Amino acid sequence: MAKKSNLIKLGDAISQILREEHLDVKISRFTVRNSWKEIAGEMIAKNTTEISFREKTIFITLSSAALKQELLYRKEELMGNINKFCGYKLIDTLVIK
Repeated sequence: MAKKSNLIKLGDAISQILREEHLDVKISRFTVRNSWKEIAGEMIAKNTTEISFREKTIFITLSSAALKQELLYRKEELMGNINKFCGYKLIDTLVIK
């Protein structure tokens, strides 16, 4: 009779620990903040004064009223870019301040 192995791949073990401790979400949020220029574009990044998260909502504070108005029309596109960048659905809602 063959022995049953309890071995798992290191990458799988790390991923499991990150999920269980909810560190994957924290790492993704940190990465979104640091890669904001790549995700949103240079113009939006230049005018972004704050990025914060609460559960599945991202709050973006902009310094330009005109850009705020434009982003209201491109909200779904920007949310898609953020989720695509993370590789999973990090956010459900985008609030522009």
